[in-house]
Amino acid sequence: MTGPLLVTGGSGLLGSAVRELHPQAVFLTSADGDLRQFDIAKTLLEEIRPSRILHLAGSVGGVKANAGQNSRFFEDNALLNLSVLSAARALRIPRLVSMLSSCAFPLFADRTTTEEDLQTALPYDGNIGYGYAKRMLDFQTRLVAKDEGFAWTTLTPVTMYGPHDSFDSEEGHVVGSLIRRCWSAKTTGTPYVVWGSGQAVRQFVFARDVAHVALDAIEDNRESTTTVVAADSGITIRSLAETIADVMEYRGPIIFDPRQPEGVLIKRLQSTRFVSRFPAFRFTSLRNGLAETIRWFVEHASSVEAAGDRPSQNVFAERR
Repeated sequence: MTGPLLVTGGSGLLGSAVRELHPQAVFLTSADGDLRQFDIAKTLLEEIRPSRILHLAGSVGGVKANAGQNSRFFEDNALLNLSVLSAARALRIPRLVSMLSSCAFPLFADRTTTEEDLQTALPYDGNIGYGYAKRMLDFQTRLVAKDEGFAWTTLTPVTMYGPHDSFDSEEGHVVGSLIRRCWSAKTTGTPYVVWGSGQAVRQFVFARDVAHVALDAIEDNRESTTTVVAADSGITIRSLAETIADVMEYRGPIIFDPRQPEGVLIKRLQSTRFVSRFPAFRFTSLRNGLAETIRWFVEHASSVEAAGDRPSQNVFAERR
């Protein structure tokens, strides 16, 4: 096939990063139709006739949203992924890369998690609905690749951040939420509040880095098994909050609120495949990525405030 690259989730965090690098692609957003419905997904793909697909769309949220709406996150994402991949299979799209999430993986107290662990044990209960939908996406990808001989694969980025993220202080992911809270503290003189003890360990990767990896993967034959995309071994939320404060030049108090949820204490993934599959890749440092994200947020702060910045919960804007 000689058609264009199609990107679902074209208005989300990762979709926006892909758009910067590959603007000639076709980007689907919520304005184009409900991709949870197979007939709509198939009609859109028939009209576009893509030669390859980056499937980035998903219904997502932060730690509080996931814990409170596990069933909805499972239903929305399972329907969405099944619909898009089934339509792509019916139209025999030869190349497809989908995004999984670190939430799909089990976690272990005595070691880091790797790609081989994906289907071996239950994921963390607080996001089990979202995580299991992503497991189904991985399973369907591998089955279709085997049965049809297509070059379909998945990538598993750890928590992404960057320009175009959600900056909702209540329901967004941690980097966007902390940037919003730190900015509010700096501009209003109120305390900078961080949920939890600050001791939880998380990994973060700049969205543009993931976009580069995804565009590389879609152009090259890859095994159908997923590849974890992680820049480093992680950072405590306390260190993350302090780094954001330093970059933003906030000098006030930082208050950790243990009454608020912080999720599992240590969430750490390590790839056994990334270096061999992407040997020349160099990640953006966390500080540099945060600096660019904060600059973007400050430049767009007025529009973020005007919109109320509720995080996108539709089925087209993947941010995780």
